[in-house]
Amino acid sequence: MDSKRRTFMKAVSAGTVGAVAGLAGCLGEEDADVDDFDLSSIEEADIDWERHEGEDLTLGFVEHPFVDNFEPLESQFEDLTGMTLSWDVLPESEFRTQRDTDVTTEGGTWDVFMADQVVTQYYESDWLQPLDGYFDDDDLYDEEWYETDDIFEASIEACHAAGTADEWTGLPITVEALTLFYREDLYEEHDLEVPETMNEMLENIETIHENEDMPGVVARGERGYGMNIFILNSYIRSWGGELWEEYPEESGLDSDEAIEAAEFYVDMLQEYGPGDAASYEWSDALATMQQGSAGHFAVDANLFHADLTDPDESPVAEDIGVAEMPVPEGGQFAPNAFTWQISTQQASDNPEAAWLFMLFATSQEVQEWMGEQGAPFLTRASAWETDEYRDHVGEEFADVSMNSLEGAIGDEFDVYYPEWGEEYSTELQAAIDGSQSAEEAMQNAAETAEDIVN
Repeated sequence: MDSKRRTFMKAVSAGTVGAVAGLAGCLGEEDADVDDFDLSSIEEADIDWERHEGEDLTLGFVEHPFVDNFEPLESQFEDLTGMTLSWDVLPESEFRTQRDTDVTTEGGTWDVFMADQVVTQYYESDWLQPLDGYFDDDDLYDEEWYETDDIFEASIEACHAAGTADEWTGLPITVEALTLFYREDLYEEHDLEVPETMNEMLENIETIHENEDMPGVVARGERGYGMNIFILNSYIRSWGGELWEEYPEESGLDSDEAIEAAEFYVDMLQEYGPGDAASYEWSDALATMQQGSAGHFAVDANLFHADLTDPDESPVAEDIGVAEMPVPEGGQFAPNAFTWQISTQQASDNPEAAWLFMLFATSQEVQEWMGEQGAPFLTRASAWETDEYRDHVGEEFADVSMNSLEGAIGDEFDVYYPEWGEEYSTELQAAIDGSQSAEEAMQNAAETAEDIVN
């Protein structure tokens, strides 16, 4: 590895990234034994891996544990294909700005890049390269080897422009689903049962809040389409609501189900959360739970389990329990899911070469190897089922995560979601801080979403 590569990899390890900063499950070059990676089954796939031998691929990535996890396998990919990888790994805000500039101006600088909530906008603007043609190319794809059926349905939907397109817009590299974290020692002390319903969860939160010197619960309250509404959207679907009852004419944010879900979330944080709950980002909630200063983290990404149970990071690491997201009476199990996908753009000079990298990076072999090293964001069911992975993360976490990922429903990001989602999240934050009622917040959010979309 050259010195330039070492420099940016160090920056990745030290950075903070979206909802996955500092994950204990992230491995580094010194920790991973690349000799354990078996390249033979990939080599045997009926794919012309050397079609673009000698070409250089430029990758645009967020500072993210996936990069650390993949780095030991870079030489394996280069040996397999004869291609060279050049990385641009950036802090998230800088990455988004450069990605927007490169894609919208059709600059073609990045052959492969990470895509998130912007995927629908990019797809409908014809900036993304649809992948279906590569799936149909017998020289570039082998279904018997790749097995798309092994990928979680929530991630497959995300890779179809968040469920809005009939074409593949990318391939998934990470996925997370919402789960409940709680203090097992306090449950034992107060004779509490792991909740299956929202009301049972609230009763447990109240018990800890009233009997311990700490908030009964922490959760995301800060505005932002990746902050408080990422959690509330799951509550809404659990209550049987939808973000849109009929797109684009009728928002579902002011439905009875959505308002009831918002009232539950807002009341829970106002009554049993920290005094500044409206300003809590995921990182604040995580840190509070890590410090042993809250009874519940309700609810958030399953991959935070790695941080919460790391004894070097948390004095209560051995007391953290994880459970599936509770269901309201008469509701449904509907934890939210979020997938980072990798895509290529229409302006890329190397779309076929990009496709080969995407196949390799999202293959069963790569995902399973990452899992055996402890990566907590795996997109393939097979990776969650290996004995090595279950031994590493524990049966409870593996089972809860598998069930949550299999039942997960991701947000559908329409073209205007970043705009109306931001306004919706601002209204929700105002309800959490007591400036307005939850009902007022949801009515305002619905009206704003309809105005923006239309």
